[in-house]
Amino acid sequence: MLRIPRALAVVVAAMALSLLVVGCSSGSAVPTTPATAPPVTNNDFIPTGQNLSDCVGTLELPNCGSEKKSDLRLYLTFAALMGGMGLIGWRIAVGIRARDREDRVPEHTF
Repeated sequence: MLRIPRALAVVVAAMALSLLVVGCSSGSAVPTTPATAPPVTNNDFIPTGQNLSDCVGTLELPNCGSEKKSDLRLYLTFAALMGGMGLIGWRIAVGIRARDREDRVPEHTF
């Protein structure tokens, strides 16, 4: 008799439930904003005192940026990314050291 692992059964049930929910949705939601809303023209990242076509390129030119580009959230995101990379590197180093400390030869190695 074939036994299906419990985790696989849960995943299949969750997928079936999600497909059922998506399939039963009407798809015609009432829009919350009117279709004739004016476009937003105020953007803090676009320089106001400089021609925008002069600021396009790979090198950031003077007076083309804004003070909104670098704030605390940017530095927190960078710190979180570097912390995650450090954690991954640390776990790899711990695994390699543990592997190298083993005195026995694995059974699959001849």
